[in-house]
Amino acid sequence: MPCHSAIVKKIVTASPDDAVEVVLKSIKKGKVQACAIIDESGAFLGVFSMKILLKNLLPVSVAMTNGVQIDIKVTAAPGVAKRLANVKTLSVSELMERKPDTVFPDAPIWEGVSVLTKNGSPLAVVDSNGKFQGFITYDSLVDDLESIQSTDS
Repeated sequence: MPCHSAIVKKIVTASPDDAVEVVLKSIKKGKVQACAIIDESGAFLGVFSMKILLKNLLPVSVAMTNGVQIDIKVTAAPGVAKRLANVKTLSVSELMERKPDTVFPDAPIWEGVSVLTKNGSPLAVVDSNGKFQGFITYDSLVDDLESIQSTDS
């Protein structure tokens, strides 16, 4: 079975210029794990998810002008909740994962299992032309494998 058989039915897409707040509402409304960021020509640019959002709320190390990192965590705002309010106004392109894990639609299902177990969910399915086909999640992959099992019985 190819990977495209494990794509989730519900997907949410957004433009790179959409505000984080708008994309968050779409993710919540769609009850999905992530949002595919697609440009005006339909090309897949990256992924935005709650995990990516939360990762951007964490305090960062101080970086000196000469590139030296100091292992002191400094918050960019007085609190994480305040940072969230600031981040919501940014365009999603400023936070999205630009190099997410991907597989081709016709890749064997074992490849999807391998990538998911190594790197986590969701896994973007993108064709050879760079067009987004959908996401594979842990749940959708197990459901697909179970359907293979039931047809083999």
